[in-house]
Amino acid sequence: MFSWSNKNGKKKDPELFQTVSDGLRRLYRTKLFPLEDTYRFHDFHSPALEDADFDNKPMVLLVGQYSTGKTTFIRHLMEQDFPGMRIGPEPTTDSFIAVMHGDQEGVIPGNALVVDPKKPFRKLNAFGNAFLNRQRRWDRHSYSRAYMNEKEKS
Repeated sequence: MFSWSNKNGKKKDPELFQTVSDGLRRLYRTKLFPLEDTYRFHDFHSPALEDADFDNKPMVLLVGQYSTGKTTFIRHLMEQDFPGMRIGPEPTTDSFIAVMHGDQEGVIPGNALVVDPKKPFRKLNAFGNAFLNRQRRWDRHSYSRAYMNEKEKS
């Protein structure tokens, strides 16, 4: 019938994984990566996915025209000011900042951010130093009250 179907008509037992990210990683490594490698997808489009791409939490990107409330929204969610934050009627925020939970509070510059193999920022190196000079990661040790309230409910 189909080349991808089971030849003898018996159903295969499904594979079980501990986490969704383990399952996605396995599927990528066994099914998709060989196809990407055969057709040299990584040479002309984007690099292969790394373990950090599967292990890290999803991210949200806020994009919009200036003075539309992006910085104010982040400030409201974090319940505190963040490094480099400026609010005004003219364009004030001229950088990209990744807010993440960390063991210690601090700011990591973009050039240092792209060398950490445990974080999903290594591919940003392709954009060069001009971009990396405007990229930072802010590690926050505490969670916001909204997050803690949701955690208590579950």
